[in-house]
Amino acid sequence: MEKILGTEVVIENIPGAGGQKGASTVYRADPDGYTIGIWNVPGLTVPQLLGRSSGYDLTDVTWIANLATSKYALAVNPDSDFESLEDLCAQDEPFKHSDTGPASTSSVTARIAMSVIDCPIQNVTGYKGSTDTIIGLMRGEVDATIKPIASLRKYAESGDVEIIMTFEDEPSMEGIPTSTELGYDQFANFDLRRIVGGPPGIPADITEKLSAAIIEAANSEAVQEWSESTGRPLDAVGAEEASQIMSNLMDFYSTYKDVLAE
Repeated sequence: MEKILGTEVVIENIPGAGGQKGASTVYRADPDGYTIGIWNVPGLTVPQLLGRSSGYDLTDVTWIANLATSKYALAVNPDSDFESLEDLCAQDEPFKHSDTGPASTSSVTARIAMSVIDCPIQNVTGYKGSTDTIIGLMRGEVDATIKPIASLRKYAESGDVEIIMTFEDEPSMEGIPTSTELGYDQFANFDLRRIVGGPPGIPADITEKLSAAIIEAANSEAVQEWSESTGRPLDAVGAEEASQIMSNLMDFYSTYKDVLAE
């Protein structure tokens, strides 16, 4: 984007409250196009769906682009006796799942997906980020974790975790069954969207300029090479499509408000 726009792009990671702190920081910025952010959805939809204060209103965010869509996988400690989701659900106690907080995308996915099949789950929160939740699994603090495939892949390849299922219709990892193959057709509906948005009121011409720059950057040779080498696919689309995606996601997850409120 620096090359395309001819200006410096400064990346600032803002952890806290499952991404809500970063989202509210972007939301409160001046609507001049100089402050934008990557919103991890569905996690950031939860506070608003439940009527809780979050520091932002998703209906007012200026949506600029959808950068990537990530599918999830279920991983366990390779030294455990768990070989399947059935093993996790068959315990006398709810299986322990690590996440960063109730508004995190993995927490939303875990709670809704497990409610669909009546599998008891206990979310263990307090981890600072996805890497910490995976390390918690490696330490044996939890039974399992649900994370994007790209986040788990290197740990699986090193033998530190074992992926026992992906939340997909079509397999993307050799030898790992998909949720659809195992009979959990609904699970493929749950994924992680990396949607780029800015504060309310960014002028349309600036929004379109940013949107075009993101798409051009995402499709550039250098970025595509990085995407393929890291196993992190990009599917960049523009502002209009991103706005429609957000509208559809809000409608979809609103049907699970009772589960999210528990």
